[in-house]
Amino acid sequence: METIWSFGTNESVETDKIDLKPFKPTGRFFEDVQTLTKIFNIRVHPALRESTYKSENDEDPKDIITLSFMKHRLDRNTLRTMFLCLPPA
Repeated sequence: METIWSFGTNESVETDKIDLKPFKPTGRFFEDVQTLTKIFNIRVHPALRESTYKSENDEDPKDIITLSFMKHRLDRNTLRTMFLCLPPA
């Protein structure tokens, strides 16, 4: 599988039947996203990379206040990953 995110590649992966019992949320959004993308065998969407939201003033990058998706196309598996990671964070 390629290492760069693409809508078609992520959208075509069937994740509905994947067992989520091994997924234990840490409460750290970006770590949980990385874990789920490995479980789902998909690529991390560029808008969900930690470096996108990290600034020099961030003391604790686990605190997600805003996610920005202006002009980004989202596949269903990226949305599923995000919705599973947000509540614990």
